[in-house]
Amino acid sequence: MCVPIPAPGEYLQLYFNEMVENDGFGLALDFSAAEFDELAQMTDLQVTGAEATEAGVAVHYTVSWEAFHACDDRTVGRENARVVRGTVDGCDWLFERAAPSAGRSTVDEF
Repeated sequence: MCVPIPAPGEYLQLYFNEMVENDGFGLALDFSAAEFDELAQMTDLQVTGAEATEAGVAVHYTVSWEAFHACDDRTVGRENARVVRGTVDGCDWLFERAAPSAGRSTVDEF
């Protein structure tokens, strides 16, 4: 997916936050939370920072999630940090489509 490179001096964190809010950047972000808990549902996504270089851009974001465990009658949740990187392609930054994270298996538990 291509994202236009903003004008010099534009605040990148705000630029990417607006892109997320307007669904202009979602294909590059990983919205999954199942690798943390099989019942997890994403509750929020916030861009926490962005740095650009001549070669590309790194966008840092957090995914907040919650999971209700009926057996324990409790809700658990956390925030997990992630980063997505894009490369310069003419007047755009080119991001790979986000691949879903691999879920945990019982083998991971042992």
